[in-house]
Amino acid sequence: MVDAMRLISLLTQEDNFIDLVGRRPTVPLKEKIIELMKEAPQGTIFYYDLNEVREVNGSGIHEVIIKPLEWLYENFKSHEKFLILKNLSVEYDHLYNIQITCNKEKVSIIAQNEESYEVIGNKAGEALLELLDFIYLHKQVSASDLAKNLNKKHTLISTHLTKLYEYRLISRQEEQLQEGGRQYIYNSLF
Repeated sequence: MVDAMRLISLLTQEDNFIDLVGRRPTVPLKEKIIELMKEAPQGTIFYYDLNEVREVNGSGIHEVIIKPLEWLYENFKSHEKFLILKNLSVEYDHLYNIQITCNKEKVSIIAQNEESYEVIGNKAGEALLELLDFIYLHKQVSASDLAKNLNKKHTLISTHLTKLYEYRLISRQEEQLQEGGRQYIYNSLF
């Protein structure tokens, strides 16, 4: 089961905001973030509150968002952990700048809006996005639920769900069936 969300503050004690611009100032931040992720319990959903962030550029995004995501992708079998973004700023063009870098690096991340979500990055194609919409609407589903509701083959849906899980866009838990066997239940991250 997934734990409550855990903020990873991007600020130092004396700062009110941070600019994620350039590699040199963001490499130590990336190292701190990955260390926090390693130490956290299984099921942790981390988030960045982008109210703490003003300016961003590709290098800063690469260190603070892309590299931790890549670490999560590479370690998904041993680390049941996730990362999302909250409070993207229109004033500072967060979405645009993060989207460009995510597309270039072929990663995707979930951004939580006030009442919904947005997928940033094009790693998840159209077929996967259709499943994500259903999962985030219903919060918790099985592959059987999706196959039935979307009129698609169970094996195809299972393959897509595994991809979404490996991309860290959804979580899952194993459930034992009364008639024997098991199935995964897939969950939105918020």
